[in-house]
Amino acid sequence: MQSAEQLMMEAGLRPTKARTAVLNALLNSHTALSQPEILSALQGVKEIDRVTVYRVLDWLQENALIHKISTDDRAWKYQLNSPKRSFKVASSAAPGLLSNHGHAHLHCQSCGTVLCIHELAAHIPQAIFDTYQVSHIEISLKGLCPDCQQNASVQTAAG
Repeated sequence: MQSAEQLMMEAGLRPTKARTAVLNALLNSHTALSQPEILSALQGVKEIDRVTVYRVLDWLQENALIHKISTDDRAWKYQLNSPKRSFKVASSAAPGLLSNHGHAHLHCQSCGTVLCIHELAAHIPQAIFDTYQVSHIEISLKGLCPDCQQNASVQTAAG
C-alpha cells in the first residue's frame, strides 16, 4: 500500500503535515470516515484542528485524491479514491466527472458504515450526457452490514 506522501507526490502535489495526517487516516480505514471521525483519529496531532481538517478534506477532494459521500443524516463521509483508477475525466461527453465518482456505496442503516464498491459502476446512456449537464453521480445501496446482521440475529435469538 502506498503512503499518503507517495500518493500526493505521484499526483504532483505538495504534502504537508496536515495533508499527510488526514490522508493517512483515510488510508488506514477500511470504511469512509466523517470529519469528526477523522479528527478523532488525529487526536494528539499538534496543529490539526476542526477547521484544518475541513480545509485539507476540501483540498484533497479538489485534487481528486478523495471523494465525499452523502449520508442519510446529512453528514458527509470521505473515502480515498481507488488507487487502481486514474484521476482523469471519465469521458469528453461528461466533463468534470471523475472516473471514481460513478461507483456505488454500501450504507449500513444501523451503524452508519459506508463502503465504496468500485466493481459496481454506473452505466449511464450517452444520451443523458448529450442532453443533461451531469455534475455528480451517486449510487447507494442501503441495508445492514455483516456485523449488524449478526448482532440483529443474536438479539432476535436472545429476545
